[in-house]
Amino acid sequence: MRLKTFVPALMLATAVAAGCADLSVTDPNKQTAGSFWHTQQDALAGLTATYAGLPYQGTYGRYGAFNFDARSDIGESHSPNTSWAQYTKFIIPNKDIDIDWVTWHDHYATIARANQVVDNVPGIAMDVTLRNRIVGEAKFLRALLYSNLVNLYGNVPLTLHAADPSTRTPQVPAATTWAQIEKDLTDAVASLPDSYSGGDVGRATKGAANALLGKVELQQRKWTEAAAALNAVITSPANYQLLQNYGDNFGLQRNNAESVFEVQMSSYDPANGLVGLNISKFCGPPGIGFNDCSPTAWYVTQFTDTTASGARDPRAGETLFFPGDTTPKGIDLSNRGVTGVYWKKWARPDRVFQDFDEPIDYRVIRFADVLLMYAEAKNELSDQTTAYTMVNRVRARAGVTPLPTGLDQAGMRAAILHERLVELGLEQTRWLDMKRQNIIATQAGIDSVKTLHDPEFNSFILGKSELLPIPQSEVDLNPNVKQNPGW
Repeated sequence: MRLKTFVPALMLATAVAAGCADLSVTDPNKQTAGSFWHTQQDALAGLTATYAGLPYQGTYGRYGAFNFDARSDIGESHSPNTSWAQYTKFIIPNKDIDIDWVTWHDHYATIARANQVVDNVPGIAMDVTLRNRIVGEAKFLRALLYSNLVNLYGNVPLTLHAADPSTRTPQVPAATTWAQIEKDLTDAVASLPDSYSGGDVGRATKGAANALLGKVELQQRKWTEAAAALNAVITSPANYQLLQNYGDNFGLQRNNAESVFEVQMSSYDPANGLVGLNISKFCGPPGIGFNDCSPTAWYVTQFTDTTASGARDPRAGETLFFPGDTTPKGIDLSNRGVTGVYWKKWARPDRVFQDFDEPIDYRVIRFADVLLMYAEAKNELSDQTTAYTMVNRVRARAGVTPLPTGLDQAGMRAAILHERLVELGLEQTRWLDMKRQNIIATQAGIDSVKTLHDPEFNSFILGKSELLPIPQSEVDLNPNVKQNPGW
């Protein structure tokens, strides 16, 4: 699906209604709720504008790799941009640093668009099934964005309706946001189809809503609820499957059988509001990209530990550039000064130098992640038999041997987390895994572990660094928002 961006002026006017900017200029020609939301085409245009927020830099285009990967123990930064290099070391003296501010702004701008769809589409006289589906898609997108915000910032403003830019929404406890996310996703499951055809392929489906519901319940350690939602994906009529070739998940192939939900990326086309994936440009090796984020030395070793023989896990070659590797065009990267190990995943295979906007879709949730999340939930419910089946299914696709038999719950937990490391690197999952299974506290509290995994955690402060600072401009503008502890 390629959703060309038509963003109604009404949606732009309220895109910062969470308090990201103070707009006082009135445009006499702007569209309003009274002049826009009348037809089925209006409903579809509003929803398209909401999807168009997903490729933004602060949502899935660029900075998620910094927030969820580089800040975890699998990533670090040696960026020449000092503030970026400090960011992954949990040192953020400027609380309006672009990574943080753009993350906050782009999420709320897109939520504002979703809110307008949810508010206005139910009142349009149109096909009821399509109307319900459009609202369900908007609720899915709103839930997706709020799940990122609550994971990164904790207590955040919860805006659920179209609002004037002067509105100053108060923060709510994280539990309130989690509950709303679950409600939105439950509503979405009820109204979304199992699959689409033609130009609608790529929209949120029932499987995507169940997968995200399972993910957010897993993050809250609601093991029973998570298992039920994830099993609904595994048994879905959509028939999700693992691709035969692991690397096909990260190239130009779109909306494949393993993709549960992905962000539709494009080459740069500002006239139509289209942008692409920035990750390979900013996290790629020097000479190919900017190397603003890199894998940790500890993470690199995990691809050897995966196999009984000590050989490198086959997924390593799709995730990382190693010394002596060549590009698909046969260029030896060592001739370009590439002597270390760098991120390879999300790099466009048919070019050496990566563009800022590559047309490689970002897979938010794929079926391998669903299987491993389901394995984790079942293991925590003391069902190691099912956990073995799910993990070994993922390992078989990768071409590695099954897990050793006889693992107890603790052993299986460690095995699942390890499998997630090598299967899902640079896919914005590791920070969540660390939070959910208390690895962050371990990293921050034991010097030997800090040094072993990621020396950047030497700057981590318990009770502070678990959350990002709320952008200072937001705190200054909205008296109902309090800065996160320690910042």
